[in-house]
Amino acid sequence: MTTGDEDTERWYRRGRVLCTTGCFSDAVVCYDEALELSPADPLLWRRKGFALIKAGRYAEAAACFDRALSLDPGDATAWQRKGYALAHLGEHEDAVACFDLALGLDPEHVLAWQSRGWVLGVICRYDEAMECYEAVLSIDPERGSAVWHRDRMRERRDLAALEAEIREAEGVVEVPACIRDVVRERDYGNVSLARTVLRELARRAESAAVQGR
Repeated sequence: MTTGDEDTERWYRRGRVLCTTGCFSDAVVCYDEALELSPADPLLWRRKGFALIKAGRYAEAAACFDRALSLDPGDATAWQRKGYALAHLGEHEDAVACFDLALGLDPEHVLAWQSRGWVLGVICRYDEAMECYEAVLSIDPERGSAVWHRDRMRERRDLAALEAEIREAEGVVEVPACIRDVVRERDYGNVSLARTVLRELARRAESAAVQGR
């Protein structure tokens, strides 16, 4: 190993240690030192991007992952982390595309599935989000966080469906305040009952309207 390689390795290891202690901005400085010596090392760009994510500097992180991917486009983790950074910048569709690329390279990349599920939930594509968490569980059945997130996606989907049914029912029936309260209070435990009651009220109102013709 040459002296330059040894110096790069030293800065790289120092950056990793600083990341483990939560000193992410200091870690970025170390990775910059390493990149001065080895600018064509995709791992260094990826590690710098990770530290920038942890420091909340998402645009800079995305740029680092672009550099890493220009050097190694087959790095599934770099695609996943780029997607994560883009999601925090509000670029949700581009983030999902990054996760898809990561999963095309590594179909069992758990973090890519989890990140994809998270972003799909943010943009209210709940069924697709649930499928992502199911994919996580097919890879790692013991991952309790995936079960929790899958169930939250189901709750949000059902609540959104109740909101839509309320809007539709308003044309034919006076929607009771207690049903509106389920939405307002995000009372997930009573969503199913509220939907059942609302459907019955709408059915009766429509039947009465038909009979009155």
